[in-house]
Amino acid sequence: MIEAPDQNYVREIPKEYLESLARIEAKEAAEAEAASTAKKAQQEATQAQIAAAVDAAVAEERAKAAGEAPAADAGDTVGANIDWSGVDSVDMTLFYPGQASFEFVQNGKQHGGARPLTKGGDQCTTCHAKELNNIGNKIVKGTDNTEPTPIPGKRGVINATMQAAHDDENVYFRLQWPDTPHAPAPFVDGGKMDPENQIKVAMMITGTGIKMGEQVGCWATCHADNTYMPFDPGPEAIAASGDVAEMLKAKKSIQKYLSETRTKVEIKGRRGKAQGGWNKLKSAEELDQLLADGTFMDLMRVYADGSASNGYLLERRVENNGDITASAKLSAGMWTVVFSRPLASDKPGDVPLEAGKTYTVGFAIHDDFAAARFHHVTLNTSLALDDETAQINVVGR
Repeated sequence: MIEAPDQNYVREIPKEYLESLARIEAKEAAEAEAASTAKKAQQEATQAQIAAAVDAAVAEERAKAAGEAPAADAGDTVGANIDWSGVDSVDMTLFYPGQASFEFVQNGKQHGGARPLTKGGDQCTTCHAKELNNIGNKIVKGTDNTEPTPIPGKRGVINATMQAAHDDENVYFRLQWPDTPHAPAPFVDGGKMDPENQIKVAMMITGTGIKMGEQVGCWATCHADNTYMPFDPGPEAIAASGDVAEMLKAKKSIQKYLSETRTKVEIKGRRGKAQGGWNKLKSAEELDQLLADGTFMDLMRVYADGSASNGYLLERRVENNGDITASAKLSAGMWTVVFSRPLASDKPGDVPLEAGKTYTVGFAIHDDFAAARFHHVTLNTSLALDDETAQINVVGR
């Protein structure tokens, strides 16, 4: 039986506690206001650069019409049937993740949010959506244990805008973000990891049956034994693996993969065990079944010259020759990447996009000639056709 409160035990809250609480609340409010102001300023700067890029593009088109400029590149026709001025844009924050792998985020000793993620079903965005600027700027400087080889001057965050549209047959994506001064990588001759590509853009669409796929998005493919990661096995160990190396088409390092393609993935790293499971590969028959079941990450990539590839991630990265067209252009200090693929495809590894369904997607930008893990990424992001409740609403046109 619950008894009524005894008034004799009522005590006044200490004045010092209330004053301390007020100071904390005032500090948190000031920090929140400062963060909001900084974000607004970043967004306004990005929008101003986009406007400048649009003005430059308009001037270029007028010059072409007057015969004062060379003909348009073939890629300029991508999405030409879409009036982008009538498509709402979504602000996207892509942050620098360092060596934070899928194993890392599940390990309580490395990641404080491991239990809410693995036991509570939280999404990455549940805890981190408002912290991306702080996280990216902290990691990129090497001030924590997730970046042992920082690149001086590399930005921690890319503020981009995304527009998405579809017609009866195809889906179109338009991504824009400001360029940045070159920050040479000190551990690479010449400072450029991928000299042929100043930028690359990747998009993943989460398939079915992927462990925590809807919670973490493309993080499910990033492992502690991938290229430039802490447990990268190196070429000698890969060569010694024999058939595994052959199946993975691997020589120097291990590409991203899904945990579902391995018989075991080490998460905790107890007793000095290497995290990951690159050499615990399932049989070819099991891998074929996963692909048939839709357990893969649909992957599209666009390169600096406007070329593109379509494929998927399963035990490794695979190109499936699925249809994709793209363009990439730097104008007035702003990158604009547009790419398109069919809504439906009969190619294995392509996730069909259908009305009434919500998909978990992820985006990555390799800027400033970066490669491998030295990119900027989004957290799990929802996408749907003609659905305003999704973070990315792909509108019909």
